Amino acid sequence: MGDKQVPSADILAKAKENRRIAPEDSVFDYFKSFDGEIIRFARFPASKVVEPKGTVIFIPGRTEFIEKFIEDVHVFNDLGFACAAMDLRGQGMSHRPHPNRDKHFVRSFEPHMADLQQLFDQALANKMPKPFILMGHSAGSHVILRFLHDHPDYADAAITVAPMVKIFLGGLPEFVAKGLAWVMGHLGLRAAYIPGHTAFKEGRWGWRKKLTHDDERFNDEDYFIQNKDKRLAVGGATYTWLWEAMKSTDILNEDGYAEKIKKPVLILQAGEDTIVDNKAQSAFALKLPQGKLVRIEGAMHELLKETDEHRAQVWQAISGFMDLENGPNFSE
Repeated sequence: MGDKQVPSADILAKAKENRRIAPEDSVFDYFKSFDGEIIRFARFPASKVVEPKGTVIFIPGRTEFIEKFIEDVHVFNDLGFACAAMDLRGQGMSHRPHPNRDKHFVRSFEPHMADLQQLFDQALANKMPKPFILMGHSAGSHVILRFLHDHPDYADAAITVAPMVKIFLGGLPEFVAKGLAWVMGHLGLRAAYIPGHTAFKEGRWGWRKKLTHDDERFNDEDYFIQNKDKRLAVGGATYTWLWEAMKSTDILNEDGYAEKIKKPVLILQAGEDTIVDNKAQSAFALKLPQGKLVRIEGAMHELLKETDEHRAQVWQAISGFMDLENGPNFSE
């Protein structure tokens, strides 16, 4: 690729301008998952190119939904990649296990991986161009890492943005957080909000200073909820979500687990992250047979919603991970 910037500043600026407008060839739809529940997905075919270079499949983080990735869909489309995305169950427009849509509640993390398998089987296989590159944020990246371990033949590589290898507890001992979630569950309060969380609030409980330095991009989530569909909103995490998330991160950190993930994995680490545990990320990356960690200094947790300067570094890292100009080659 020489010294040419890929993607160019013009492509990034155009994507920023259109980040709240889905591409014209977008297809939003639903599939019935393994247990009969309905999961929402989207395809972005990149129909302006004759031979797409592959398909990037986005998996959102906690509270997020497909539309939050539209800016990066535009970038990939302009570079000749098709894209797809899926709302995790319990959020977005996918099935919610709790009758109160405000409660971010999951019975287990295991269905997330099964839903992703169904996305491949029903919506991607023989419909979208290979290679398949998974890309997620936070809890979505956690699902991707577990999926690569359990289903090694589905995707060719993964880009994990601020992956939830462990939850950042700010010095609180892990056994205390687990103990509180366990006790509340046994008191019949599994669906109660954890401390600091409530029903949905615009502005996400004033968390901008924990998530991004970019005020405009921070407001994208509220924009889609207000202007597209209020059902996209989800409230705070419940004790059950916390308990199941910590159980799942325990699995991810088991001895020998990372070593069995054979596909190339890029970990994009936010230098000022206070949502997920950067030390756990770094340790996990060292165990991956084909892992690469790039730290974006000064950035906060929502790297894809960060400032233009930080996003340019994110895209530089992605360009170094796979050949965006000519198309990726992940042959082992």
